[in-house]
Amino acid sequence: METPIAFYQRCIKHVLSEYGMLKTDDAETELIFDDERMRYLVMWLGWNGHKRIHECAIHIDIVDEQIVIQWNDTEELLDETLMEMGVPKTAICLGTLPPALRAAACPEDSSLYQKAA
Repeated sequence: METPIAFYQRCIKHVLSEYGMLKTDDAETELIFDDERMRYLVMWLGWNGHKRIHECAIHIDIVDEQIVIQWNDTEELLDETLMEMGVPKTAICLGTLPPALRAAACPEDSSLYQKAA
């Protein structure tokens, strides 16, 4: 039977893999999956003339058995996508929000939102 952490890792990697094929004239996408440290990133890498492109598009961590969306520079609502895959809302922390606003985003278990990021 799959553990919650293994399920979260599988869901995160599935969602982020959809960005792996994206590229522009100036940049390519690089996926970085670190199951040991539970860190998952989508990076934009390339050149625009003489300007280096090295930007984080998405950064997700798993901290204390909770998914923490640390950065999302896309238009997709990653928390909703993860919930559609079966991840409980209480297992997702919007680390992109200031701690004072996280409780308002998920009032049913605000202590969990405060703890993880």
